[in-house]
Amino acid sequence: MYTTQLLDKVKTPLVNKFYKVHGVSGRANKQDQVWVIYLGTHVVAACRLQNKATFLFLSTVYVAPEHRSKGVAKQLITDLLTHQHMHVYTFAFKNIADLYRSIGFNQVLTYTPEIHVLFDMYKHRNIVALEYP
Repeated sequence: MYTTQLLDKVKTPLVNKFYKVHGVSGRANKQDQVWVIYLGTHVVAACRLQNKATFLFLSTVYVAPEHRSKGVAKQLITDLLTHQHMHVYTFAFKNIADLYRSIGFNQVLTYTPEIHVLFDMYKHRNIVALEYP
């Protein structure tokens, strides 16, 4: 059974090891909220919420290949969103944007200066800016 958990700050290195094993370039730090999905005692999915001044930024969502197409990413994102009280933004690859839309994200229509700066850094990656709620 898959279980979602907000990771204690001292366990952040476990997620970075998970990312490294799978060749994921993002790295979690202790300022982030780091959320994981466990199968038993093994991390099979992870993501991080970066705290910005006026919003949260969801990044580095990754599910181990053998656990994809099982609803794990949707469970991870849905569960973490139920614990948030700030606006959440993310940049999703266009080929998986529908997953985020099915959770309740909408395309960003008006860019705040902070979001615009972030988006400019990543726009070359074929992404779409999304916001929740």
